Amino acid sequence: MSETTIQTTGGVLHEQDLNFIYKTICEVFNCSREQIMDLKPLQKGLSNSVLSFELNGGKYVFRFPGLGSEILIDRGRESMIQSQAYEARVDTTLVAMSVSKGWKIAKFVNHRDFDYKNISDVYRGVRLLNKLHHSSVKVRWEFDVKEKWESIRDMTPEECYGDNFAEFPEFSAIKERVYKLFELTKEDGISKCVTQGDARDENFLINDSEIYLTDWEYGGYNDPGFDIGTYICGGDHSREEVDRILFIYFGHKPNKIEKRHFYAWIAITGFFFMHWTMFKESAGQKIGYLKPLWYRFANEYSVLALDMYK
Repeated sequence: MSETTIQTTGGVLHEQDLNFIYKTICEVFNCSREQIMDLKPLQKGLSNSVLSFELNGGKYVFRFPGLGSEILIDRGRESMIQSQAYEARVDTTLVAMSVSKGWKIAKFVNHRDFDYKNISDVYRGVRLLNKLHHSSVKVRWEFDVKEKWESIRDMTPEECYGDNFAEFPEFSAIKERVYKLFELTKEDGISKCVTQGDARDENFLINDSEIYLTDWEYGGYNDPGFDIGTYICGGDHSREEVDRILFIYFGHKPNKIEKRHFYAWIAITGFFFMHWTMFKESAGQKIGYLKPLWYRFANEYSVLALDMYK
């Protein structure tokens, strides 16, 4: 990369992108470009490019919208959900954001990587999701997962979709099972709530005393299983680990209905992000280790859950 480009996990930022970032920071903080120090990528985020910078003794994070995000993300809804996350004390890091342009500036939290294999991290992360789901905050925007994956399907070139996507060889069978499960879960009596929609390890900011959940692009009024699904599908979890996560979430061993419902939503979530993957790769962005995880969970747990409903 040259001095006028920066490689991030969300894509390459070119000179005009960097000029926009510097200009935006200057406008938000009423500072000069020379005062902005150590602008560099944070190696996280697949939907966007994420960078950190220092200014006047403080450290911050800048989110630059990634490929196709203007199609995939409703920024107005994200802004409202972000304010609700603040009210619920689940994410208090926001400094400023733009609904029209998609950028966001947040306080940098001195954190370490969230560890799926650390039982303390698992407990704190899953209980934070439980806190969000049982908070008193309300939103009027529903995030309809099925409607969203079908809209992504319609925007994905046919040669990159479904059975034509070589890395998803069981796509049609998974699709048939997931569509059945999506309807079956509606009869389980599990209440919808405020959800974050992408509760993977990389969206938890954790240290010894604090934990926050960031990035509310897929937030809305939704089934709580979508958050648990995104959490589980973000790591290489065994079935034993999945059952432990559900035990931590509920605070007890889940009953038959709770278990089948959340198993089904693991499959639904994996199927949703399979669509996200096909669209992103059709636009030129390669998805790494998460792609086979989303596929595996959609495949395996659609079989398990459908059997439990029978």
